Amino acid sequence: MIKKYPNNIESWLSLLSNLEIPILKHTHDQIIKHQQNIDNIDLRDLSILIRHDPLLSLKLLKHQEKKRSFNQTTDITTIEKVLLMIGIKGFFNSFGGTQHIEDTIGQNAAAIEDCHKTCYRAYFASQLADSMGKYRRDLDPNEIVTAALLHETAEILLWQIVPELMINMKEKLSNNRELRSKDIQNETLGCNFNELQQRLCSLWNLPKILTHLANEDCADEPRVKLVKLATSIARHTEWSIYTNFYLKDLSNTADFLKIDEDEAHRLVVSTAIYTAKHWDWFGVQPTAARLIS
Repeated sequence: MIKKYPNNIESWLSLLSNLEIPILKHTHDQIIKHQQNIDNIDLRDLSILIRHDPLLSLKLLKHQEKKRSFNQTTDITTIEKVLLMIGIKGFFNSFGGTQHIEDTIGQNAAAIEDCHKTCYRAYFASQLADSMGKYRRDLDPNEIVTAALLHETAEILLWQIVPELMINMKEKLSNNRELRSKDIQNETLGCNFNELQQRLCSLWNLPKILTHLANEDCADEPRVKLVKLATSIARHTEWSIYTNFYLKDLSNTADFLKIDEDEAHRLVVSTAIYTAKHWDWFGVQPTAARLIS
């Protein structure tokens, strides 16, 4: 573990940009299970698996960028398109032996749980983006889903290398729910998660559209705003679904989708119930459990 923490974005980038990215243990186990049944699975099975894990999604996109040929003039922007490029056997050859995050974090149970919560939050945000995209009939909904799924990866990687610092930041926020998380991030890290995420995506040469869609500074653009709303709802309902922050998100979502707030709330609830069916992937309390608290 790091004993002296950086206090500026350049130092954090140096630590994180070349970090070996793990995956969730449940994902690791599912890959082994699928590999043993390789003749009976298809690309859709692998796509569903990958879309549960923001870290594996990131690894897949990074892998494709490294393999990019000089003849490829357009970015491959979705998980499904990458899988078409590498195929089923190519996937298992590249990712069959990936370490999982429980090994990289070690015996810090609290850090593992919070890392899982962040991964679940990213998955919930991606499903919210999918639900909102259907209202808007987005031209390429898989792009906004992928952008929302990747939105929290800088935070997830920080849980891997500086769990004690992340726990300290979380305690500050939980002790005063009126504080804004960005203020705590800037005070502690010398930057915020979104800034770090944007710079990392640039260093990794991820598809420009995915980086742009996750850029909160461009939230006036409709597709970027959709991703921001999805990630904001996922973050604000991590503590409770009935907070002033969530009510503001609900109002913004209703205005954005041109629906009433009750319908916007039903969209969130139905998505929360859907993602709750996959709780065992992350092993943490899903948002749906907070609907009745």
